Amino acid sequence: MRVGVPIFLFLAAAGFHTALAASLESAEKEDTFGEEVGLEQLSDLQKRDQEEFEAAQMSEDAQSEDVHYLEAVQDQHTEEKNDTHEEDMADRDRDRNVETDQHESESDENVDGMRHKREHLEANVEEADEMANLDELIEDKARDEAEVE
Repeated sequence: MRVGVPIFLFLAAAGFHTALAASLESAEKEDTFGEEVGLEQLSDLQKRDQEEFEAAQMSEDAQSEDVHYLEAVQDQHTEEKNDTHEEDMADRDRDRNVETDQHESESDENVDGMRHKREHLEANVEEADEMANLDELIEDKARDEAEVE
C-alpha cells in the first residue's frame, strides 16, 4: 500500500499535466482561429456600423430639415396671426374712438339737457319763492288789517 499511493499520485499528476497541455493547445488554436475569423467579422461589423451610421446621419439631416421647415412655417403663421391681431386691435381702437366720440356727443347733449332742466327748475324754484313771498305778504297784510279792525 505504501508503494501504491506514490504511483497513484504520479499517474494523477501526469494525467493532469497532459490534460492541461492539451487544453492550452486547444485554447491557442481557438485564439488563432478566432483572431482570423474575428478580423473578418470585425471588418464586416465595421462596414455595417459605418453604413448604419451614415443612414442615421442622413435620417437626422432629413429630420433636421423637416424641423427647420416646420419652424419656418410656424414663425410665418405666428407673424400672420400677430398681424391679424394688430389689425383687430386697431379696428377695436377705431370702434372705441367712434363709440367714445358718440358717447361724448351724447354726454354733451345730456349735459346741455341737464343744464336746460336745471335752469328750468331754478326758474320754477324762483317762481315758487316769489309766490311764497307773495303769500306771506298777503297773509301779513291780512293780519295787519285784522288787527286794525
